[in-house]
This record gives sequence, structure tokens and C-alpha cells, in this order.
Amino acid sequence: MHMTEQLVFPGDQLSTSEELLPGDGTFEENGIIRASRIGIYKVNDRNRNAEVFPLTSIPVELKKGNTIIARVVMVKSSMVIADVIHVEGQPRRVSGDTNGTIHVKEIAQGYVKDAGTEFHAGDYIRARVIQTQPSIQLATKDPNLGVIKALCSKCRTPYLKTANGLECPKCGYRDKRRLAQDYGNLDITKI
Repeated sequence: MHMTEQLVFPGDQLSTSEELLPGDGTFEENGIIRASRIGIYKVNDRNRNAEVFPLTSIPVELKKGNTIIARVVMVKSSMVIADVIHVEGQPRRVSGDTNGTIHVKEIAQGYVKDAGTEFHAGDYIRARVIQTQPSIQLATKDPNLGVIKALCSKCRTPYLKTANGLECPKCGYRDKRRLAQDYGNLDITKI
């Protein structure tokens, strides 16, 4: 008889290979099935195997084609560097340092001479992952991609979208960015 739904640690004995098969989160060593991670031990009766479900959520892994939310950390004339903070459609945040790069040719459908005219440090952007290895490459060419929140360059108040670009409601300063169609409509505190 197996005790199920119990907390186990790596190396803990769960069963013998005569009773069960090793499943996800387990391994077999000399006829003994052991836990390979901290988690909850369960017996899968259908497959007759031992499984250990992780206690902590597994970090989100970026894939080509993902739509992400990122914060611009550096702008050079030929590229933008942004910290990826969220993958749309995923309940968890991206873990660790996940920097993505947008090359100037991937900013818009038309010609962009200088990335600094389209993005500024501190902007929150929506972008698409176009490459993950060896480095994360992003693009903002589609209408739904680009800046989703920006702060005034003079007084740091969030910009409002106007017919002519962006305008600060506090000091009146005007600016231009590569805006997503829904600029200002996404509550970034909820991601």
C-alpha cells in the first residue's frame, strides 16, 4: 500500500521498481524509485507509476512567436535592450535576467534610422519573440506591438495618447514613440 499526496525531498524512497514505474519527478536506482525534486508524491494508478509534482512553479520559458511585455533599459541608435517581464497568456512572470534586443530593422515596417526616435529607457513595450538562441531577439513591426506605457521625459508623468503622438497631461511636453494600437489601455500593474 502506497501513501500518496505526501511531501517528499530529492532522494526519498517512494517505491520499488517491482511495484511501480518511475514517472515525472522520479528516478530508479538499484530497484528503488526515488524522488528527483521537492514536491508532492502521487501514484498514477492508470499508468502505475510514481510521480512527484513540483512545489514551486516552473519559470516561464520564452519561445519563438511569444508575445511579451518588457521594459526598455537601454536605447542605442541601432538597437533597443529590454528586460522581459511577462509572457502574454502565462499566469507567471518570467524569472531571472531575461534581456531581449530589438534591432533597428525590427522596430517598424518602414525604415527607422535611429531606435532612439521610437523608444526611450523606461518605456513598457509589447513585442514578439523572433529568436531565443543564442540570444533573445524581439520585433515590434505589427500594429499591436510597440510602446504600451511611457513617462514624460521632463516630469515623469505617464503620457496620454493624442492625434499627434504623446502629450504630458501635467507639463504639456510632447513626444513621439513607436506606439502599440492600444497604448494606455493595458494596466501593467496587473501583469
